[in-house]
Amino acid sequence: MAAWFSSRERQSSMEGHLQRYSKRIFSWVFALGGVGLLPFALLHWVRGNLLMAIPVALLVVVFIGFATWTFSGRRLDSTAVLLLTLFCNFVGLFALINVRELGFYWIYPLLLAVAFLVPWRWSAPINAANILFTIVFAADSAPEAHLYRLIITLFLTYTFTVLFSYNIERQQQALKDLAVHDPLTGIYNRRYFEQKQEEAYRHWKRTGRKSALVMIDIDHFKEINDCYGHAVGDQVLVALSEFIGKQLRPLDLFFRLGGEEFALLLYETTADQAALLSERLRRHFETGSLDGLLPAFTVSCGVAELPEHGSSAVWLEQSDEALYAAKRAGRNRVVVAPSSEERGDTA
Repeated sequence: MAAWFSSRERQSSMEGHLQRYSKRIFSWVFALGGVGLLPFALLHWVRGNLLMAIPVALLVVVFIGFATWTFSGRRLDSTAVLLLTLFCNFVGLFALINVRELGFYWIYPLLLAVAFLVPWRWSAPINAANILFTIVFAADSAPEAHLYRLIITLFLTYTFTVLFSYNIERQQQALKDLAVHDPLTGIYNRRYFEQKQEEAYRHWKRTGRKSALVMIDIDHFKEINDCYGHAVGDQVLVALSEFIGKQLRPLDLFFRLGGEEFALLLYETTADQAALLSERLRRHFETGSLDGLLPAFTVSCGVAELPEHGSSAVWLEQSDEALYAAKRAGRNRVVVAPSSEERGDTA
């Protein structure tokens, strides 16, 4: 168990480091973008071209402001990032119209900025519209030989940015999946359990609809490992996870908390309803092997409904107490934690 906690702490530390690294990169891109555009704002201002100086200066201010915001550790929501992207688009296309041929050079960093700032589902159509606008505008002003080169290079840049954004997004999703799933069973892990437990508590506070928590522990699991080996023990964990997962509703969540201990988070479910499900699962495991090859086992379950008075931590404590009560009573049974009324809890 100590080794498991050590592994979990290392994983959390690594994830935190990656998140901080990603935020620093995002912040530095904003900061360097603002610093890089500042000379052009000053140049247009000195030349008296206020139509270009003002929007570029505004872009500098926005970039520096976003950089300062993110450097302070605050998050940017998707709406703010989308508005920033559209503003970058406006300034880039406005520059293209005003400085004509010289503006073609700015379309490439604009494509890269859009691909960096927003998901590929947004960046792909936005950049497609940018390229179409640029080609239509260039058709009236650029020499034919230059126009062909412009079209080809824009198409290549667009293809690379879309593929790059798509690949980065898939890698980010894969990392998120690894962060919330147990590598052996494929179900959710303890870290995600803590997050969803808090969400269920807030859901109850917001809607008045309670949820139930079921703690499940395989009885005498150490004997399975000692008699049959850890490989067979792992197969038992996987088989149990697959079976329980098939018995749940789409809104129910299933977690492996560590070792042979599991948890069910049942949204909008009473303790009695959760106990019925737990008893059905217990009886199934009691009948014998899951597939006729694995060793037979039984489970103990502790059920607790969200307490009327108390925090999510109290909820977890109550379900743990119910599980320990099932173990003390001889295992292979379901115990429901007393309700707030039965406990005599008051606000």
